[in-house]
Amino acid sequence: MTFQYVAYNLEKGVVKGRVEAHTMAEARDLVGRQGSKPLLVRPARRLPSMEELLPSLFQVSPKELIRFCRYLAAMLISGGSLLRTLEMLQMEGCSRRMRRTLEAIRKTLDEGGSLSSAMGQHPLVFSPLFISVVEVGEYTGRLAPALEQMADIHEKDREAKSKAIRTLMYPAAIIALSTITLGVLITVALPPMLKVFESMDTQVPFPTRVTILLFSKGREHFLKILAMTVAIVVALSLLRRVPRVRYWMDAAQARSPLLGSLVVSGELARFSCTMAMLMEAGVSLSTALRLGISGCKNQVLRRAFMEAEESLLSGHGLASALKRCPTLPTMFVELVIMGEESNSLRRTMNDASVTYQKQLQQRLDSLLGLLEPASTLIVGGVVGFLAFSMFLPIYSSLNALK
Repeated sequence: MTFQYVAYNLEKGVVKGRVEAHTMAEARDLVGRQGSKPLLVRPARRLPSMEELLPSLFQVSPKELIRFCRYLAAMLISGGSLLRTLEMLQMEGCSRRMRRTLEAIRKTLDEGGSLSSAMGQHPLVFSPLFISVVEVGEYTGRLAPALEQMADIHEKDREAKSKAIRTLMYPAAIIALSTITLGVLITVALPPMLKVFESMDTQVPFPTRVTILLFSKGREHFLKILAMTVAIVVALSLLRRVPRVRYWMDAAQARSPLLGSLVVSGELARFSCTMAMLMEAGVSLSTALRLGISGCKNQVLRRAFMEAEESLLSGHGLASALKRCPTLPTMFVELVIMGEESNSLRRTMNDASVTYQKQLQQRLDSLLGLLEPASTLIVGGVVGFLAFSMFLPIYSSLNALK
């Protein structure tokens, strides 16, 4: 971190400058070593970089993290040097963010720090789960298997997201093409026909009157509709930052008939996988539970697991608190009970992870299977109604001429 200072020097008088330090106390000490008495030391003001303004555009991709874990694990198993491996990874083609991160990690290792502590200085690149697994791997002397485990987790997540994107491509293409068709009909074909309809002395059919009304009102209040839509989206985003409102929204999402099962299955699959992996790596149950809770996004399930953590620390076990959450499936609670009674919680968590991962995939496939025909029917119905409402009066006029 950069600090700017104002100091007094016997030879030069009042001097100004900048120093690099981790804390303000360290910065004062560095100024004093230069033979000056610090009068004012504060963090240097600077314009934020593009990476700080738009962090999502400069994130390290899962593909890079997988490659990092696999390569580092392979080199460690072969007896390679950690510093040398990091240097080779930095020299090879990778993103700017990853090169900077690897350089900072090497610097921390040169100063005597551990790999987990070096990763902990980059929370936007390495998650708390990642850091904890690496720390346990260092402590037990099984760093390479720990890195392999993290690579497997990232690879599974990446494959699941890629499959979902591939499955959604067909419905998205249908909706996009249908939207373009609607836009052409409304902006190119509809206005000339409206003028023809207005000049006709015959009664305009009801479907045509509905189309004309919607088109005229939409064109007249387009800016108001757009502003209202943006305002609703922004309001919902701001409201979601309020803890109580976010809890209500997450509760409604978890109990919804369409998305509820997907949300619950996804959260339980992720939580169970984290717990099983950490306990297999040698992490204590309380630490594994805390890290599993940190990865839980739904506030209803997060609160249930936090109550279970309090119950565990007070000596009452996990299941007694999990029973009180109606959102949690009975099967998951029963697996936890069996794991606690037989002292095999790691195995039951692994079974729960596999079960809910399969359940999530099956329900996602079913939902996407329904989405394709539903999107086709809805968009096709709208296009058909517009075409019918425009050609109906023309057909009626032709019949009247006969």
